Amino acid sequence: MNKLLYLCPLFLLWIVVGCEREEDLPVSMNPPTLRLDADTVALSESVYTLTAEGKSAYGGPQLSKVEFYKGEEKIGEKTIAPYNFGYTVTELIPEEELSFHAVLFDRAGNRVQSNTVKAKVRVGAKRIEAENTIIRGVAKKADDPATRETSSGQAKVGAIDNTDSGIDATIQILAAGDYLIRVAAGTGFDGTTHKIYIDDQFAEAKVYSIPNRGWNTWQTFDLVFNLSEGTHKISIRHNTGYGELDYLEYSKL
Repeated sequence: MNKLLYLCPLFLLWIVVGCEREEDLPVSMNPPTLRLDADTVALSESVYTLTAEGKSAYGGPQLSKVEFYKGEEKIGEKTIAPYNFGYTVTELIPEEELSFHAVLFDRAGNRVQSNTVKAKVRVGAKRIEAENTIIRGVAKKADDPATRETSSGQAKVGAIDNTDSGIDATIQILAAGDYLIRVAAGTGFDGTTHKIYIDDQFAEAKVYSIPNRGWNTWQTFDLVFNLSEGTHKISIRHNTGYGELDYLEYSKL
């Protein structure tokens, strides 16, 4: 009994101290904070990641959700940390500027907007298979076993053997500027060259020389043209020798 009487004051002291500790817990009316981070380049037709870091004030209410915006358009939300969001870039205009921000809500009804992040759209190279273009002159599509094994689209355009032979491809340019045009070509003859020009501007044709490394051995050649916004025709023609084409690509520099 004496032991119990001795322990009772200690038990009461423990209760009092515990209550005092609960009362000492901070209570904050300060709103939460939010920061948004992302890359400065958004690659077209890929996922662009937005990373939001939300923090409640010490002792403040818990976070509820983060909403993500492109301009004024809501593009998604997250209710559980980490507050990351992947935006699928559908924009196709090179150098177009995109603006993003996020908004955080807590369980007390506070609403906080993040900083704004901006990114420019980068459009990857667009490929056109030679066999899918308009084939001119005596040139023709080939898809023999060796060609199917080595060519990007399992076919090629061969027999580019005289002045009128080659291909025409139509492209759509969404932003004016310098464009890299890459051609994949090959030959089994020495002294083979092709010429390439835009919109039938023959006087401004550029010529590339194809080393003889055998048929179906593709080499790439890069040429730069300044293109205005709109539709253009790319023409590749025989210049000398005998050659073949696998594909062409174009991309803004």
